Amino acid sequence: MSRMFPFITHTVNPLGGGPCPYECTYCWATNLKDRYSYKKYQGDWRIIPKELKKYDSKAFVFPFDMTEIGAPSIPAEIIDELLEWIGKQSCQMLLLTKNPRFYYDWRNYIPENAIIGCTIESDTNIMSDFSQAPAGYHRLWWMQEIGTHLPNKRFISIEPIMKFTPDFEREIMKINPWAVAVGYDNYNNGLPEPNLAATENLIKELEFFTTVYRKTMREPSVASKGEKMS
Repeated sequence: MSRMFPFITHTVNPLGGGPCPYECTYCWATNLKDRYSYKKYQGDWRIIPKELKKYDSKAFVFPFDMTEIGAPSIPAEIIDELLEWIGKQSCQMLLLTKNPRFYYDWRNYIPENAIIGCTIESDTNIMSDFSQAPAGYHRLWWMQEIGTHLPNKRFISIEPIMKFTPDFEREIMKINPWAVAVGYDNYNNGLPEPNLAATENLIKELEFFTTVYRKTMREPSVASKGEKMS
């Protein structure tokens, strides 16, 4: 399985069951799970004990890359055990969710070595035709809010990028992210994408205050639809 971000050295999935409540039509993980009918991701939420591995201090681990750690339906005792496992590691571990309120709800239990990550494809609700996840502007607000409660490094993934407003960069700056990843859809899902010039300009503005990891960069694969943004 490919690693999403260049700084990641390991991926692991100790959280089984599901499904993800957000049903993003462009989700590579859901499409992969459906194609191969992985039993691991069927049934009730549960912990996979053999996946609770120990890593050395040089590792940078991305757990739950196939699942949504912020899903409200995950039982509290499972979240508690998983966060405790993360806290026992000597390395950094990336958490990534489309429900950043999760970090606020668990703010007293998030380990210091956890990177607080959120996927935000746009600062609008343009994703609503493709996903049941919280709107982009809600995710931005919660990531800004959690910064006043947790000292952890914060990370933003803008992938797959969709049309955004001129305020997107300023709202991300308020989060004070450790790093941002930006990339286009890799799977021809027909998303409402910004043109490449707008994306390149966004990256240039982001680079004034944070590290930007470039993912897939290209012109939109389909004609942009809906309101004019970027």
